[in-house]
Amino acid sequence: MKKTFAGIIAMAFAVAAWQSPTAAQDQAGQGQGRGGRAGGAPAEEFPTADQFASSKDAQAHVAAAMKIGGSDMADTAKWFCTATGPQRVALARQAQGLPRLPTLQEGPIKLFDNLTYIGFNDVGAWVVPTSAGIILFDTLNSSADAMDVIEPEMQKAGFDPAQIKYILIGHGHADHFGGASYLQKKYGPKVLAAMPDWAAIQRGGRGGAAPGLTPDTDVMDGQKLTLGDTTVTLIRLPGHTPGTIGMIVPAKFGGRTHNVAIMSGTQMPTQVSLDAFKHVFNDELKKADVETFLGSHPDILMNSLTLMDSIRDRYPSGTHPLLLAKNKADRYMDIVLECARARLAAQGRLTSTN
Repeated sequence: MKKTFAGIIAMAFAVAAWQSPTAAQDQAGQGQGRGGRAGGAPAEEFPTADQFASSKDAQAHVAAAMKIGGSDMADTAKWFCTATGPQRVALARQAQGLPRLPTLQEGPIKLFDNLTYIGFNDVGAWVVPTSAGIILFDTLNSSADAMDVIEPEMQKAGFDPAQIKYILIGHGHADHFGGASYLQKKYGPKVLAAMPDWAAIQRGGRGGAAPGLTPDTDVMDGQKLTLGDTTVTLIRLPGHTPGTIGMIVPAKFGGRTHNVAIMSGTQMPTQVSLDAFKHVFNDELKKADVETFLGSHPDILMNSLTLMDSIRDRYPSGTHPLLLAKNKADRYMDIVLECARARLAAQGRLTSTN
């Protein structure tokens, strides 16, 4: 059933990609900064602020999200229920006419015993060490970033880059796959990405990403990837790009295993993408008792820079600040979906609320 669902989603987005062969490449060039850092979703995917505020249907879904949030998660509902939803800090500042913030290295930050963030204050990668090598999710902007940031930060954290066995590419924007070609040529890991984004990855995007990288394996929704003592579950999240993916990581903390979701994008610009997220949230993440939601761009999901800095400064010894009780984690996902419905309703594009 999962493979059938994933196939339907992939086919729908593949048709859209073929209708506009340069769309993925154009997306990859929007809002770039140093090193060809790609921007977020195209502006036409979002309603205007006036559309969002004046739509009765949209505001009904906002009210529903606020009700789900209650008093303890009201801030979460307000964060997601805007015309654009959460955006990268750079894009939000650009929209407000504010100057760019300087790009700073933040890593390595060990967020869980077996999950470390490496990279910058605006985009990063995730290191998952196992008994048989390393799974790396995303590779920053360029070969230079791979040499100057990924390798030294991994070594600083006690990891050997030569032990990278798998690279997972979150989506086909250059700030996620830019360093993959260098790492693959040097260390020989297998590269996994969702096939709808392969063409964009092969073109290399703009900036410092090397063209010509061809992923080894397609990513299917619900696919298990096992390396040594660790199995991660891969998920398909089409919307930000046709081939956006994520993974569920069995993160260890306090002598227990806690399922953590890493999502490379949360945009749902169509009913099809909303349905895909609804499937993943309700049929996979909730059933896996996922307890937190992280992204490769800080300050969008739960991994804010402030929180990550506090964990780097003092690794938790009691309650982990990123972990939610099941009721709150499930409501977090429900809020994300309800706010996505609000954006689609504001554009007259919501065809199903089920």
